[in-house]
Amino acid sequence: MFWRMVWMILCSLPGWTMAADTSAAVLTILEGEALLIRGAAKFSLSEGVRLQRDDIVESGATATLVRLEYPDGSIADLGPGSRVLLQPALPGERGRSASQLYLQQGWVKLTPGAGNAGKPGSVGLGSARLDAVADGVLVAHLAEQRVFAFAEAGAARLTEREDGKAQRGVNLKSGESYLQEGESRGSVAARPPAAMLERMPRAFRDTLPPLVERYRGREVAAKPLGAVAYQDVQTWLQAERALRGRFVTRWRSRAADEDFRAGLVTNLRSHPEWDRVLYPEKYLPRPPAQRP
Repeated sequence: MFWRMVWMILCSLPGWTMAADTSAAVLTILEGEALLIRGAAKFSLSEGVRLQRDDIVESGATATLVRLEYPDGSIADLGPGSRVLLQPALPGERGRSASQLYLQQGWVKLTPGAGNAGKPGSVGLGSARLDAVADGVLVAHLAEQRVFAFAEAGAARLTEREDGKAQRGVNLKSGESYLQEGESRGSVAARPPAAMLERMPRAFRDTLPPLVERYRGREVAAKPLGAVAYQDVQTWLQAERALRGRFVTRWRSRAADEDFRAGLVTNLRSHPEWDRVLYPEKYLPRPPAQRP
């Protein structure tokens, strides 16, 4: 039993895998800095680290390119200041869990793999405001007041989202783009607006070959940075409801930390599901009424 527990702990650490490679993706290009949040711990990333499902990857504000390569050959390129959750298991809707990643903020460029049995591959993206499935290269950007998607090659099917629910569907042909800003309704254009092309990370304009083979058989460990603070995961704690419930289980142990708990209490309205963790006495069964 003791050695079984040791093995389970080791396999949960970055750089440790079982005999068969079960990683969700491998970080193959890192130009700048990137952070990994796995479980309740955070790590500094480097090229060659194997990533797992439900890992959170955040690129630094000055990072020019962070590339993730998946077992099916698909590729996710992240621009500066981007936050993504790898292959999230989102309850309630079929298909969302098949996405390569969930984009919370920033830029991402998705390139499909070769596919199986002669069929071309596809890529999928989830977010609080827009989901997308594409049979070619897809570029997406998500900011507080802006949602942008560009079918660089191949067609894409978009689904607008609001308050955690799917809304209008939008089809993009190859070369078309979608833009929604502020309170305006999203619209489709025959080509991306010049302003968005100017904002797009320059690294997205280059076509780089897959590099995952250079890390096959190599184990690269991420550098531990300690337990997550409330500020490290605040935006995720306040994400859409489909995600927030999973984070209660994931970070419950951190509620014992004084500073983390203070953040939870101060912002409880933004993540009310933590009320049961912070004040369990409120949810105890009521004593039976006594007869007079």
